[in-house]
Amino acid sequence: MEASEVLSAFVDGETVDPGELAAALEAPGARELLLDLVRLRAALVEDARPSAPFVDQMRRKLAERARPRPRMLRWAAAAAIGALALLGARDIGRLFRTGGDEPPRPARVLRYEPGVDWHTVPSGGPS
Repeated sequence: MEASEVLSAFVDGETVDPGELAAALEAPGARELLLDLVRLRAALVEDARPSAPFVDQMRRKLAERARPRPRMLRWAAAAAIGALALLGARDIGRLFRTGGDEPPRPARVLRYEPGVDWHTVPSGGPS
């Protein structure tokens, strides 16, 4: 590995062979590279957390997006329940209507005439 790769791996916390690290530290410009890598690492750690205003703004936006959906679902459920109630109320009147002691009027009358609509078979069965 090159000296810059060894020093970068060392600063990143990776396991580095002690002999390679010693050789990398003896390379020209190694001290400056090591300081630059440590400064870069420190700058990244400081900037890793988002700022408080950004976090507050994102929480507000997420809360706003989460609110309308349950309201819409409630309205849709209420509309469906209302429609089912109206349909049920229309049919429930038919269940409790009574016509007294008389049987219902027939909608049509079926007439069967012997010899035309059916035939009697002798007791021996069909042949």
